[in-house]
Amino acid sequence: MEIVQLRLGHMYNVFAVVICILVAGSRALSPDGEALVNFRTSVPNSDGILQKWRPEDPDPCRWKGVTCNEKSRRVIQLNLSHHKLSGQIPPDIGKLDQLEILYLQGNYLSEQIPSELGNLTGLQSLDISSNSLSGSIPPSLGQLNKLTVFNLSTNFLVGPIPSDGVLAKFAQDSFVGNRGLCGKQIDVACKNGGTGGIPGSSPGQGDGKKPYSGRLLISASATVGALLLVALMCFWGCFLYKKLGKNDAKGLAMDVSGGASIVMFHGDLPYSSKDIIKKLENLNEEHIIGCGGFGTVYKLAMDDGNVFALKRIVKLNDGFDRFFERELEILGSIKHRYLVNLRGYCNSPLSKLLIYDYLPGGSLDEALHEKSELLDWDVRLNVILGAAKGLAYLHHDCSPRIIHRDIKSSNILLDANFEARVSDFGLAKLLEDEESHITTIVAGTFGYLAPEYMQSGRATEKTDVYSFGVLVLEVLSGKRPTDASFIEKGLNIVGWLNFLVTEDRQREIVDQHCEGVQQESLDALLSMAMQCVSSSPEDRPTMHRVVQVLESEVMTPCPSDFYDSNSD
Repeated sequence: MEIVQLRLGHMYNVFAVVICILVAGSRALSPDGEALVNFRTSVPNSDGILQKWRPEDPDPCRWKGVTCNEKSRRVIQLNLSHHKLSGQIPPDIGKLDQLEILYLQGNYLSEQIPSELGNLTGLQSLDISSNSLSGSIPPSLGQLNKLTVFNLSTNFLVGPIPSDGVLAKFAQDSFVGNRGLCGKQIDVACKNGGTGGIPGSSPGQGDGKKPYSGRLLISASATVGALLLVALMCFWGCFLYKKLGKNDAKGLAMDVSGGASIVMFHGDLPYSSKDIIKKLENLNEEHIIGCGGFGTVYKLAMDDGNVFALKRIVKLNDGFDRFFERELEILGSIKHRYLVNLRGYCNSPLSKLLIYDYLPGGSLDEALHEKSELLDWDVRLNVILGAAKGLAYLHHDCSPRIIHRDIKSSNILLDANFEARVSDFGLAKLLEDEESHITTIVAGTFGYLAPEYMQSGRATEKTDVYSFGVLVLEVLSGKRPTDASFIEKGLNIVGWLNFLVTEDRQREIVDQHCEGVQQESLDALLSMAMQCVSSSPEDRPTMHRVVQVLESEVMTPCPSDFYDSNSD
């Protein structure tokens, strides 16, 4: 009897263990979840979105950026666009065999596109544009027969575009901004044979029968490729700061301690060189307030309470000093109410430290996309007018005249009263270096560049006007030029406006958080913005004319007593 009880007890224990194993197994992360955890491991940096993914969950369906089928609990959509992801796209993503939509655009992803993406046979939308991807396009992507949205633009891809399979049906706008590509889709002949002809001459696909498709394709192509000009610098600036932020601050201290001198413009800095250098020696990573295409920015507070912004630019070559100092003298002489004032600079052995006025309102980009409720209609109009006056002064009234080349919301700074100041003017030309191709990195930002600038690389006043027009649309809408809602439709903010105009719905562009909108002013402003973003440079107004229209037709009719808006 005891033996039977022992055997029953033993069987019970075994049964309990099996139940525990089954229960534990049921709680284990699903294969889709494991693939996404591997994705997270391969991406060392982000804006924090991946850190919220919990491997202890039974499936990833509640993770941010992940969408699952309600019944099967399989991942059908992964949207991680514009989340500052860096690293490579892991091959494990090819295990998400039920995936229908994959959006990874607008990040800092690098290395090659994994051929395993070709395993996602149910994929309908693939957008990995605006990254730093390199190498060739895997032929396996041609097997994705269900693809209707496909965008690899603005990376560093090279070689022939596969012409077999589904990739043959996609046009130039899917590949624009990869200067090393060739193939019939972009009308660029490959060295070993292929098609030739004039790039961009073929019509679009799918929606090409619609009457407004030409304009949409032109406007989309106009800006969708431009991250080629900024992706590497973003990677070099923001990503490098995340990886080596402390080292950068230490490098700053080493720059100054290694021997430095202060150059002041017209007595703009009421401090001795010794006092300034002493403050510079104490700067560390805690004083970093931003990083941009040109370098890291520090907050420099003096003992009397005055605050300045310090922009650190690493020297590029042996001839850098002489040219740089001559150009800085010119920039330091430019004074205008709507330009950020360059007070002087610190000349150190390894870098130049530019000293600017500090504006407490931060950038227009931050105001629009983080606290837009503070920007009512009048404030937005004043910001637009201030930016227009600053840019008009650079184009028409300062000597020598200056083409900005990088007009965008993050280069419009705000004071405590939301008065706008144009910043970083002259730096794109200042850092131009044919050998290092710095111009192609910093001169212009994705979404803002004019189509002819993307094609030729030649900046003019009219390319600035186009960027200003995009800026106006961003201020009106509260949406970035490459908002995800545009990208999903294959558009940018210009293409979106053109679409709304064709349906007589252009007033819908206005940000819902914007209060006090005046319809008459809105109509005049939209008309002016549309002229600025015309695909033809000849049809764009000058900035003098823009200021004149803003003052006479958009703002409350009251001629400015500060800026003389002479007609062209």
